[in-house]
Amino acid sequence: MKKLMPALVALLLTLACSLTGAPTVTPTAIPATPTAAPPTDRPIPPTAVPPTPTPLSPVISLDTAGRLSTFMSLRQADPVRALAFSPDGSVLASPAAEAMEFAIQLWELGSGSLLRTLHGNAAIVWDVAFSPDGQLLAAASSDRSARVWDWRAGSLLESLPLPNEVASVTFSPDGQTLAAGGVDEWPIAAVWTYAVGTWQQQTRLEATWNIPALVYSPDGQSLVGGGTSRNVLVWRTSDGARLFSLYHSGQVTSLAISPDGTTIAAGLCDATDVNQQCTRGAIWLWDLRGGTRIDQLPDFPDWVEAVAYSADGSVLIGGSRDGTLRFYATSDLRPVFVAQSPGGIGALAVSADGRLLASGGGSGEIHVWRVEP
Repeated sequence: MKKLMPALVALLLTLACSLTGAPTVTPTAIPATPTAAPPTDRPIPPTAVPPTPTPLSPVISLDTAGRLSTFMSLRQADPVRALAFSPDGSVLASPAAEAMEFAIQLWELGSGSLLRTLHGNAAIVWDVAFSPDGQLLAAASSDRSARVWDWRAGSLLESLPLPNEVASVTFSPDGQTLAAGGVDEWPIAAVWTYAVGTWQQQTRLEATWNIPALVYSPDGQSLVGGGTSRNVLVWRTSDGARLFSLYHSGQVTSLAISPDGTTIAAGLCDATDVNQQCTRGAIWLWDLRGGTRIDQLPDFPDWVEAVAYSADGSVLIGGSRDGTLRFYATSDLRPVFVAQSPGGIGALAVSADGRLLASGGGSGEIHVWRVEP
């Protein structure tokens, strides 16, 4: 029986495999390697090149001043008393009376449109200034206040009450101090300084009559202001000590300090006729370090209402009431360019990057200048 067992097992396996429905194993076919497509002569489309951004205009300098021209004109209803660029150069601020309200207009320079109007002053706004970080805008007004705005939001942050008319405002270069100049108790004038943020008064610097012009030195160590009394005073900011008193032949309405901090430029009327009409405007130049007069530029037919330096310090710019713009090389004070700003000049401003110049005057016209390539 044991000999028959292997044969029986083999027979049973053969029968099982022959039954209907038994699974069968089909071999899987291996796909053939695809044949590469023959090359064609069709060209590959080029990669798109992004458009070239609009090039920035050249910086205003000794070499480029002669190519300045206006590329934008704005208009407000009343005379232009002050102008200020935001630190990034995208917005220009100008005080204006709008519908019998005293306001500040903010112009968007990319489009030339009015971005926003800041309301709240009850009398003429004489001066405006942006903080160095561009967050704040300060305004000086005849309504006995210096106001501080979050200009992007259009909200008033602080109104600093003062005893009389306020004519000028400026921030220190580090943005930590706001200075406001104006009348205290006639004929006494003063400059008040405040800590930015807390708005606590820090110092009171005494002068006479009024303070229509006020400017910090680039290093923040000096504050220069005055003008109505014909005196321009220089104070040391660390302790408020008066360093110099600079006397002029006429009232000073504008001040600028060279970017290297060595020279003060003062715009004034240098001579008048019997009717007290200005017959000659001038820029007087002073050594900030020693308080001595360097020179004078009596080339203007009317009162020099505004002075400014190019951002690189190579050019001094003066503008008079009749609209005359004169540019001088600071290296030797030779005239390098003369232009006319229609509508007169009551204010000038140079953008922080040195590429734009704004001028405006009695007609309410504002002209924005740039160097043509």
